[in-house]
Amino acid sequence: MQERILEFIVPFLTDYGYVTLLLITFLETSAFLGLVAPGETVIVLCGFYAYRGVLDPWLVGAMSIAGAIMGDQVGYVLGRAYGHGLIKRFGKYVFFDVKRLRATEHYYKRHGGKTVVIGRFTSILRSFGPLVAGISRMPYRTFLVWSIVSCIIWGAAFTILGYFFGKSWEIIEGYLGWGGAVAFVIGVVVLVWFLHRRRGHEIAEELGLADDENRPERSA
Repeated sequence: MQERILEFIVPFLTDYGYVTLLLITFLETSAFLGLVAPGETVIVLCGFYAYRGVLDPWLVGAMSIAGAIMGDQVGYVLGRAYGHGLIKRFGKYVFFDVKRLRATEHYYKRHGGKTVVIGRFTSILRSFGPLVAGISRMPYRTFLVWSIVSCIIWGAAFTILGYFFGKSWEIIEGYLGWGGAVAFVIGVVVLVWFLHRRRGHEIAEELGLADDENRPERSA
């Protein structure tokens, strides 16, 4: 049963795995889809199947890094040329309005290149960071260097995570059985989601974008 489930996606990965991975990591920052389709999930999945011999781990890492770098450059160029207009027109559809733009822009100006690296691991900054870097006229050479560094770290880290997850799966299944392994994975996913959400909320508070309902009411 478990083998059928794990092998269900193999034909798709064999034919389209690398292209899909490249496309998703590219669209994350060039089309701002990181909030709804985080690339880490796809990279970890491909890393998992790389351990099982379906994909090549080096190519998984390479496609992840290449897609992220290309997406960053497109996002930066769009931000530099059309950023404010894009946010005003389409920002509301992806929950990124002018207020959020100004706060994020200020964050970039204060923290510079390190924000490109840190932002790679935070959904909102990964999705809109290159756009904001372009809008704020961050020097392109500076942006390019930090973009490449962050993409290499990000792509390699999640590829390795997926690969070792695939290796650990067999060990976990051996000790806990199929049901226990699934429960363990769900627990890890929930924990990662919670930590990711907490980090995102911390950055939102620093940007002044925390939900109004979480802020103390002002006395009349």
